[in-house]
Amino acid sequence: MNRLPLVALAVLALATVACEETPPTSVDPDVLPPEPITVEAGLSWDEFGGGLQVFPGFGSASDLGSGVLAEDFEGVLDARTLGRFAAFPRTITVRDSTGGTRADSLPIFRAGRVGVVLDPEASTNQEPVTVTLGALSQVWDPASTTWERAVDTIGDARPWDEPGAGSARPLGEMVWDPAENDTVYFPVDSAQLAEWRDTTALDQGIVVGVETPGERIQVQRILLSLDVESTLDPDTVVSSTVTRRDLTFIYSPVPEPPPDGIRIGGTPSWRTVLQVRAPETLTGPPALCERVGCPVAVDPDQINYAALVFRTRAGPPAFQPTDTVNLDVRPVLAPEVLPKSPLGASLTGSVGRRVGPNLFAEGEGAEIEIPVTEFIQDQLRGETATGENAPVYVALLSTFEPLSIAFASFHGPGSELEPRLKIILTTGATVELP
Repeated sequence: MNRLPLVALAVLALATVACEETPPTSVDPDVLPPEPITVEAGLSWDEFGGGLQVFPGFGSASDLGSGVLAEDFEGVLDARTLGRFAAFPRTITVRDSTGGTRADSLPIFRAGRVGVVLDPEASTNQEPVTVTLGALSQVWDPASTTWERAVDTIGDARPWDEPGAGSARPLGEMVWDPAENDTVYFPVDSAQLAEWRDTTALDQGIVVGVETPGERIQVQRILLSLDVESTLDPDTVVSSTVTRRDLTFIYSPVPEPPPDGIRIGGTPSWRTVLQVRAPETLTGPPALCERVGCPVAVDPDQINYAALVFRTRAGPPAFQPTDTVNLDVRPVLAPEVLPKSPLGASLTGSVGRRVGPNLFAEGEGAEIEIPVTEFIQDQLRGETATGENAPVYVALLSTFEPLSIAFASFHGPGSELEPRLKIILTTGATVELP
């Protein structure tokens, strides 16, 4: 009997069984990489931050285009609004006896009314307050004036003869009830109008104040309504409105720089600059280490989201926000020339991060996240999308500078509520081939 075919058949059968149990394309499941894992990592200030500095003095009250009134608000703040009016009309148009119209180039300004438009929503008072109007008689500079100085420019510092806009000549006082209207009017005579008509006189203008203590009032704008008599027809009186040329406010006291913490906004505005170091490796959280092992090298493409997390803080009561605060974050392009360093494009968009005023008082300690994903990715790559060195400092500022006399405060390093860096990334273990 020939045994060779039988042996061959047995070998073939064994091979067939083996093929059925282990397909030739299979891989040992023990060498497959684990599924990618997405985790959130939180870095403390010591792990990511440094070099925090708070700088004052960006912009001036005259840039704001509005004003503030206060008398012993929160037991400390006094504020007054100063303004000048634009040029009076040179001609008026009147009807003649034929029914046509003629230009009168010699109008007579008989009387007028100063209108002070107030903002009930941004003001603290719920009850009526007494608003005052006075005429200035000292040279003053709207861009640099302060509570103590009428002019405060390089090479020219002139104090008010009395702090708080000097010894202004009283023009009247009116009661403003925020429940009834938003404007108070002060009548003025022709002599006062003649003084304001000279727009070249740097010693003319108005000062608006509030006598009722304990409130902070927001002034939206000022205007001057004129009753103009025609020399062509004395029986004709024309109404004309003059807008403001200058508008600013002065206040006392000016807040001191914070000994700790973060400050943003105000008038002039505050900025806070800090160093942000992107982590090259992570040693947590535990879920990450258990899954892929630590330390884990961080690749910029693994980062889905990164944000600076701040905790709100109640600042000085007199400067507490009463309206929404818009926060912005921008890269500092030349930290060696701070505080005058140019800044890069906003990391938060044109609107910024909106924060409600209640979070700085009743809601103190609320978390505010400001995304910085691209900034962190650029640091890990070592350069920006345009090939420039990646910045390592950011500036925290108000989206609009200035925006309000109030400013936002946050807890700083060393506090239990200090800033932290939040990172969400997706990663997996590295597979090594045998």
